[in-house]
Amino acid sequence: MHNPVRPPRKPFVRVLLAGLLDLAMLGSAGELNLRVEDATGSHLLGNLAGWLLVVPFVVWLAPKVSYRRRDALFAPWVFLIVAWRITYLPYRDWPPRDDEMAQARYLGPAEFAARWRPEYNGLWRLSATGDARVAVAAA
Repeated sequence: MHNPVRPPRKPFVRVLLAGLLDLAMLGSAGELNLRVEDATGSHLLGNLAGWLLVVPFVVWLAPKVSYRRRDALFAPWVFLIVAWRITYLPYRDWPPRDDEMAQARYLGPAEFAARWRPEYNGLWRLSATGDARVAVAAA
């Protein structure tokens, strides 16, 4: 079986990384929002500019964390969840979507060997080749 390269991130590190991603992206969007609003005098244009800054990142990252690209319409709110999930990859502590089930593999103690900890229960990984069905059927 495929052994993970490293154990999952600790909760503190995950919170720190997700917070830094959120601060960088949403802080930049907020700053752009204020600058456009000051320059144009339009609150609507300011909000639109901030939203347009976040949307490309959500479109790019959303499929990696079980969201659809069209969820970018809710960019600032979805980005918080996307940032939280992206900091845990390649592991997933959320269930895969129906269209990802063919690639999903539930991880157990065998994949971690001596590094297994009880808090790793409920983790998933997606196989890159889509041969997870064969691996699950063989197990």
